[in-house]
Amino acid sequence: MRKTVFKYFFDFFDGQRIWLNSMAKRGYRLQKCWNMAYTFEECRPDEYEYAVEYVGAQSYSRAKDYRGYLEGMGFRTFTKNINLNISLGKVRWRPYAKGMGQIAASPGGFNKELLILEKKKDGEPFELHTDLKDKINTYKTIRCTYTWAVLLLLCMIVMTFIPGFSSVPEHVLWVLRIIIAIIALLFLIPTVKYFTLAGQLKKESRTFE
Repeated sequence: MRKTVFKYFFDFFDGQRIWLNSMAKRGYRLQKCWNMAYTFEECRPDEYEYAVEYVGAQSYSRAKDYRGYLEGMGFRTFTKNINLNISLGKVRWRPYAKGMGQIAASPGGFNKELLILEKKKDGEPFELHTDLKDKINTYKTIRCTYTWAVLLLLCMIVMTFIPGFSSVPEHVLWVLRIIIAIIALLFLIPTVKYFTLAGQLKKESRTFE
């Protein structure tokens, strides 16, 4: 029996991982995911477990090679979007990425910022990064992504105050500003979270130096 769930994660990293593992504990194995939809099929409860890997800051070729490497290790993989982009047609600018990773096209890295990994539960921790430095770099990259999202949303609010920006009534503009401000706040929460996590791990790494 198949089940499709529509869900969006403002915390696309930890939040998505926790939810997928909670579904697996209830006996649902991921089969397909796209946009805000996830399709599951029934399986034995707690048979599988999931990890989420962020590759949105990498170039398409590097992310593709990394996915192949993970599949070679025996993991089942799915690509997933985070929907934090400025786009023009099928080309997107990702300001939080580096080098060629800033440009995503379709076909290519368009809407493939995440890798969802699946493995059969074997009693071993499902951690791809055990090195503190790798974990810190991961959290720094994620917090940079969220920071850009918040800044872009705040810029959108500021633009609505520019004279002649829009011909819509002022009360409609205020509704729009409030909606954007709420979304910005929802993204600000994980921004603070990953700033804190990166800082905590940085302090922890210093104790081992």
